[in-house]
Amino acid sequence: MTLSLKNQVALITGAGSGIGLATAHALASEGIRLVLSGRTVSKLEKLANDLKQTLPEADVLILPADVSNPTQVNTLVTQALEKFQRIDILINNAGVAGKTALLQEIPTEEVHRIIDTNLKGAIFVMQAVLLHAMVPRQAGTIININSVSGKTAFPFWSLYDASKFGLRAITEAVAEEQRSNNIKVTSIYPGAVDTPLWETVELDHEPQREGMLDSQTIADTVLYILRQPKKAFIPEITLEPLQPAL
Repeated sequence: MTLSLKNQVALITGAGSGIGLATAHALASEGIRLVLSGRTVSKLEKLANDLKQTLPEADVLILPADVSNPTQVNTLVTQALEKFQRIDILINNAGVAGKTALLQEIPTEEVHRIIDTNLKGAIFVMQAVLLHAMVPRQAGTIININSVSGKTAFPFWSLYDASKFGLRAITEAVAEEQRSNNIKVTSIYPGAVDTPLWETVELDHEPQREGMLDSQTIADTVLYILRQPKKAFIPEITLEPLQPAL
């Protein structure tokens, strides 16, 4: 029997576009109450309005935040708990990429931007949610949206690779730490997904976006994980395009 998700509360970071946006729609359709976070308020407002039009009963809270800022993250979690008194699900989705380059050519500020968002940001959100929401209730599910770059290091993507390998290590370690607290910590490792992220990436060739995975596939995978019985744990899922997209 699959688990009922109705009235659970999910915090989604990077909710304004791509995988986060698709996941918000998928979770709302299951009756999950949503805390939508991201850096761009207008995107979050549009998403909330779209959800309300599609599902008038949707319960949605918008809380803009930059996950690389631990003070903003703590405020985000505090305000979410003030509204809903619980966080059952964390979808750690916020992430950035950058220009492909040799390591020695990458500016220092770009090093900080990628590591601060992709790795430290995910850590800050996990820490706050575990400490204030999940460990006290001895329950919860954390799904970290990683990348195949967290399993295979690709040349010219070294910093992105490092951020995702780090996220893999954190996820695997915390999954073991939290088993005794009945908290599931899972990774999804998608290959190339057709999201607005590619509009910020500088490549020496045009990616084959039509061959990429779509965000809805990742959102469906999130639901598959969440629907498992309480005693079942999926440590990770890897999804790749059938044909090479890069």
